[in-house]
Amino acid sequence: MKILHYADAHLRDKDIEEAEKCLNFLIETARSEKVDLIINAGDTFDSQEIKLDSKAARLAVRVVSELADIAPVAIIIGTSSHDGKSPEILRFAKGMFPVYVASMPEQIFFFGHGFYKNMDGCTAKPDAIITLIPQPNKQFFQTNSGIADSDQEIGNAMSGLFSGFGVQAEGFDCPHILVGHFNVSGAMLSNGQVRTGMDIEVSVEQIMFARPALICLGHIHKAQELGHRSHAFYSGSLYHQNWGEMEAKGFYVHEIDALGPTSRFIETPAKKMTRFSHDFTEGSGPVDFSIGDINGSFIRLDCKVWQDEAGAIDKDAITQELLASGALDVDIRIVRIPRQNVRSEAVLKSETLRDKIQKMAELKEEEVEWSILMKAELLEDMLSDDLIQAVGNG
Repeated sequence: MKILHYADAHLRDKDIEEAEKCLNFLIETARSEKVDLIINAGDTFDSQEIKLDSKAARLAVRVVSELADIAPVAIIIGTSSHDGKSPEILRFAKGMFPVYVASMPEQIFFFGHGFYKNMDGCTAKPDAIITLIPQPNKQFFQTNSGIADSDQEIGNAMSGLFSGFGVQAEGFDCPHILVGHFNVSGAMLSNGQVRTGMDIEVSVEQIMFARPALICLGHIHKAQELGHRSHAFYSGSLYHQNWGEMEAKGFYVHEIDALGPTSRFIETPAKKMTRFSHDFTEGSGPVDFSIGDINGSFIRLDCKVWQDEAGAIDKDAITQELLASGALDVDIRIVRIPRQNVRSEAVLKSETLRDKIQKMAELKEEEVEWSILMKAELLEDMLSDDLIQAVGNG
């Protein structure tokens, strides 16, 4: 069985051309790979306030309809701030095969031609059991489990949810595929940090209570497998959502056979984004652009410069240099550093108020009257009652 797994399209009108290019590539890949099942692991939209007549909504319906002409499509709802309930409109996308949208945790049976919610009266063996777990929300767990609303409690309660679905799937001799949209501890973020202790979070060990053969995840925008041979994958986003996402973008094709799953990451033709940074306050020379891929890239240059020397940065000349080297667009951002920030350490190290005032005056090249220094000493040395009395006496 061959499965195409994607997530985090975050469709929005302002990026519609980039999203459409990448989604068209996804459709062609699904067709050429002759996949048996298509999984969308959440965050189809960038805003829950999506309008039905928007470019983003129309693109979502068109894409799902075309995918449903290739294979059955299973979709879960992502975060409430992005998807909300909007993906439920995709239930009505028409194709040769059905589209299933899950808004609550549930388990369905997959046959090559479609999905079934139960096996009542059916003696045929399903091709797979699919557990669908949208973004965990407090409303579901408060209603169904009666627990409090802390993120940690909900994360812990997920263990029981996984175990229950694992027991249900155990009675069938077929692969169990778990699809989820949530944080998994240890996942790597686009900025290179490891995600832990953030929001509602579960571990790979908790997910394995469900005993799945394959775990298809959404929510983290960096494509990755969680641990060695865990068969737990974040597909990542289809294109770069911002300048913090510099890694390759795409989706996975998973193949499950008697030996287990094998997975391939397929990169979308997302626009190339290259980011440089340069610190002019360190006295270094011109920016070295030879270390990046400029040709055909969208360039971002972050310059740190002394505040009084910011005017010396010739943004137009740098832009023209990059465009001449093949850049498609250039975004130069100047970070102005006051020189006073460096020298103010002496102020912070001063122990008395009088010394702090004197050091600050030196930084500003000002003189301080003796009466101010005397008052500073009094403020620190006098008892509060004596100080109030002195002020009262003028």
